[in-house]
Amino acid sequence: MRILGITSGSGSGKTTLLKAAEELGFLCVDCDALYHELLQENKAMLAELEANFPTAFLNGCLDRKALGGIVFQNEEKLLLLNRITHRYVKEEVLQRIQGAAYAAIDAIALFEGGLGELCDVTVAVTASEDCRIQRLMKRDGITEDYARLRLRAQKSSEEFSAMTDHTLCSDMELEQFSKQCTDFLKGVFKMEEKKYEEQRKTLLNAPKNGYDRISAEDLAAMEPYCKEYMDFISNCKIEREAVEWTIAEAEKHGFKPLVPGMELKPGDRVYGNNHKKAVIFAVIGEKSLNEGTHICAAHIDSPRLDLKPNPLYEDSEMSYFKTHYYGGIKKYQWTTTPLAIHGVVVKKDGSVINVTVGEDPADPIFCVTDLLIHLSADQMRKTMAEGITGENLNILLGSKPLPEDEGADRIKFATMCLLNEKYGIVEEDFLTAELTMVPAGPAREVGFDRSLIAAYGHDDRVCAFASFKPLLELGVPAKTAVCVLADKEEVGSNGISGMQSDYFETFMADLCEATGASLRRCFEGSFCLSADVSNAFDPLYAETCDRRNNTRINYGTGIFKYTGARGKSGSSDAAAEVMGYVRALFAKHDVIWQTGELGKVDQGGGGTVACYMANRNIETVDAGVPVLSMHAPMELVSKLDTYMTYKGMKVFYEDR
Repeated sequence: MRILGITSGSGSGKTTLLKAAEELGFLCVDCDALYHELLQENKAMLAELEANFPTAFLNGCLDRKALGGIVFQNEEKLLLLNRITHRYVKEEVLQRIQGAAYAAIDAIALFEGGLGELCDVTVAVTASEDCRIQRLMKRDGITEDYARLRLRAQKSSEEFSAMTDHTLCSDMELEQFSKQCTDFLKGVFKMEEKKYEEQRKTLLNAPKNGYDRISAEDLAAMEPYCKEYMDFISNCKIEREAVEWTIAEAEKHGFKPLVPGMELKPGDRVYGNNHKKAVIFAVIGEKSLNEGTHICAAHIDSPRLDLKPNPLYEDSEMSYFKTHYYGGIKKYQWTTTPLAIHGVVVKKDGSVINVTVGEDPADPIFCVTDLLIHLSADQMRKTMAEGITGENLNILLGSKPLPEDEGADRIKFATMCLLNEKYGIVEEDFLTAELTMVPAGPAREVGFDRSLIAAYGHDDRVCAFASFKPLLELGVPAKTAVCVLADKEEVGSNGISGMQSDYFETFMADLCEATGASLRRCFEGSFCLSADVSNAFDPLYAETCDRRNNTRINYGTGIFKYTGARGKSGSSDAAAEVMGYVRALFAKHDVIWQTGELGKVDQGGGGTVACYMANRNIETVDAGVPVLSMHAPMELVSKLDTYMTYKGMKVFYEDR
């Protein structure tokens, strides 16, 4: 390893030299940016700082300007701060540059922090004081006096130059200085650069943004696919709707219900409807089911607010529905969010009424109210978990009584009259209803470049659609292709329509019987992509994730050896051979993919249906789309990742 050390005072131009090094293939570490990152993520360092600088903290949060005001006017305090922070910065730098052929370290305290001793070459970047002050004022939005105060607390340019092997002056146009930096680096590292350039490309993994890798063909196919997906996610907001929609589409493409005892041959297309809440599709392959199947398993339920059995009540001349939240949610996110009602009501005579209100532009919407900021002093002192309680997630329905009605609960009665008029139901029918509140409105494109999709329920219908769509286009596969769209994943995959239900075994047993195969042999030869979303890295909450091991927006579909939480609890933990198969398959077909895990080890985590498939002796690995704001009423996914997940499932079904 060859290490370049870059140092100088603030505003001297170190960043330009660092960028030039990065363009030449150096692994670059900006210690100032690293320091600020540690101020967000490193709890041990923050605790040590708070113990020594308590007045720089407010409610446990560091005020950087307050800290600067303390140390820049007190040399003893500045030395104390440096002793604390240099130790943590050096530890992190050593970890980050490990294994690099070339590394560049940019640090104002290169030598004081013990980093200079690591370097093979050191250089000081200098500039005039007036130039540095102007750069600081523009870059950091500070006053001239504060900029001068910062410079006085630092060494002079002459002192920096005296400590280093080389000096570069940046008092020139940026483009000219940038060229000078490149020429300097090529001169100093010329032999090593040529010697290791190809070897570095061979040995080191350097993930690239998917838009730097995607083919013109895939780029052209991405937009039509995402439009189809947006139509699906806009129209299928609960599992019943997803089952009904996918079956209707499947039947257009020749799928028929699987009937026990029927005979099946290669190319036949069948499905099983599990109590209208889950569904399985299969295309029979050329090979015997004794050799296994290719399975994509996703779930079609999402976090939401379900109505309680006795939901309707009146308070203060307003009518409400009481709810019980389903799945993991942040309760405060569901207040003041436009909501629609979806579901079914089974009447006393057994007839079933489908209910959807709030999706048509002419429909009313519903919402949970929140406390106005003017009166929220007590509420704001509570934790986020306590500010809104589950019992108060009640849906505002109306406030208008019927004309000349002077009876009790006038608003509740008026609401019930409207429901009776439209659907013919009475209050007792709520006891046999399945009604839920979900965010209203269709999926939308996000950003000036329209590269993202915002919608309710990406988790996990974005993977469900990617698993289902390829079956419609599939010919006769080598191995039987199976798509499982399960329910109840958000609450543990329990119940009659969850992945732990015996329905999957029943469906697969019927397939095996219809083709003369053994269910046990089928399972042991099968391979499953557990298609579920992952968390996309969000720089606003960087402290929760391991940057080196987290999926990112636009880096392709995520493939996960394991999910689970704390010690891999609840995970199936795929074998290296399983990961190797997916890696080779995706490489062969130019599927852009990445790997990751769900947050830092002790931060939390989450599970998928993978463990339930693996428990059946089926080789299983998690695969899915990275999501921003997962489990919020509005989630975000990248179009590129969405398309690449579909492409990955497609080549998996087609693999021979």
